[in-house]
Amino acid sequence: MNLNKLATLLTLSLLSTNGLALESDFDQPIHVSSVKQNAKMKTNTITFIDEVLLTQGSIKITADKLTVIRGNESNQEIMIAEGNVATFYQTQNDGKPLHAEANTVTYDVAAGKITLTKNAQVKQLDSQINGSEIIYFLGSQELSVTTDQNKQERVKTVFLPAQFQKNKVTEEASSSAGQTVTPPSETSAGN
Repeated sequence: MNLNKLATLLTLSLLSTNGLALESDFDQPIHVSSVKQNAKMKTNTITFIDEVLLTQGSIKITADKLTVIRGNESNQEIMIAEGNVATFYQTQNDGKPLHAEANTVTYDVAAGKITLTKNAQVKQLDSQINGSEIIYFLGSQELSVTTDQNKQERVKTVFLPAQFQKNKVTEEASSSAGQTVTPPSETSAGN
């Protein structure tokens, strides 16, 4: 009996640690590795070239080239990842992974903001958003997506049925229990 309680407490503590992955990312040091590195001391700029990997807690950025512009104070860096495909990954507070890619990924450390430009795409579970520019605010987990209006593009979002499976199971369970479920498309705006 005591062993079961200990196992339950251990499992709960592991789950709560995973749930804080996003918030704890900001307290972690930033590590960068690459094949080559060039530093310009006068301009406080460091360029990492070939097979670049940046990590900070659960955050992971990969690119062909990463330019780091250091600010006057700590945690004021601007990091610009470029490549055929530069990628961003983070585990969010709820444990869900967020995958993003673009030709350019800019990480503004002080603002807690990721900006994806050119062929920008964000995926979470089975959903996907595409646009010319996607801005992701790390702290609030909010996205802003825009397109190139000169090319008459539109923001594209795909929700796959797997995400709605839980709602379908709930509706079927309610129906089998003798309850009537009105689909959202059949409800009026005044209800």
